[in-house]
Amino acid sequence: MNKWLSVICLTGALIISNQASASQQDAEVLFKEMGSAAQNLSYEMSFMTFSPQTIVPVRYRHAIINGVPISQMIQMDSSRREIVQKGDEISYFEPGFDAFSLNGKNIVDNLPAVLFADYQKIEPYYNFIDAGRTHIGDKPALVIRIISKDNSRFNYVILVDEETKLPLRVDLLDSNNQTLEQFRVISTVLDSKTVSDSLMALSKVNLPPLLIYPKNSNPSFKWQVGMLPPGFEEISRSLRKLGDNDTVETAMFSDGLFTFSVNITNTNQGSLLDVPLQNGRRTIYSMTKKQNVITIIGELPLSTAQLVAGSVQFRE
Repeated sequence: MNKWLSVICLTGALIISNQASASQQDAEVLFKEMGSAAQNLSYEMSFMTFSPQTIVPVRYRHAIINGVPISQMIQMDSSRREIVQKGDEISYFEPGFDAFSLNGKNIVDNLPAVLFADYQKIEPYYNFIDAGRTHIGDKPALVIRIISKDNSRFNYVILVDEETKLPLRVDLLDSNNQTLEQFRVISTVLDSKTVSDSLMALSKVNLPPLLIYPKNSNPSFKWQVGMLPPGFEEISRSLRKLGDNDTVETAMFSDGLFTFSVNITNTNQGSLLDVPLQNGRRTIYSMTKKQNVITIIGELPLSTAQLVAGSVQFRE
């Protein structure tokens, strides 16, 4: 009897393990298909972004023309802010300001960064879970959950159009499954001649000049971060003058999905926040250590920002 019970338990464990593996693989395949659709299809998407302080209506157009990605994003509120991508240049147009261009691979303003994330880079730090099927209005959707393996960062629930593989809704969640921000598609049009003609005309327009940053010699700092969540790497550092004798030293970190900065100023130059600030994905936390103000700014849970700030070590 005990032998049969052992066999039954082992079989059950294998079935559960195989189901979990299949769920992971299905989610991984769907995630890659979503990224490919968002970056390669010709489409127009109208959507809303919701955060604690703002609701922003947006129209986004995208196509590949002569092998070059062309995109246009327009905020449909009173600001009429427009962003245009042509290849690896992204240009910003806003009433009352001079237009400028930056180097970049994708427009991420108002679009969830997860749409353009490199699966191979982020997979070691997140669980990808196939959460089944649902409907948004009359559209059948497939659901992916992307969960931080160490609980040090935010999580996602993504609803993907079953037919086109384009996103329909993206929820950014904290560790308690509370929604911090939401991206919700109102309508999508595929392979529209109007969209193609509009982007074709846009591809022939001369964009404003690239914004030139002052050359930075990768400055050396007398401090280092002792604790980073797994997968986060330093991507840049800078030294900026705030006044004649005031400077701020900044190091930027990213795991390929979320980004934050560590900023150091002297206590005579910077002030400490009365309380930490968190607005959707953005956290600002500061503390003092050895006559320095350490300020963490970026896409981290408050508890993680506190750990990072507390781990900063100074050298004499």
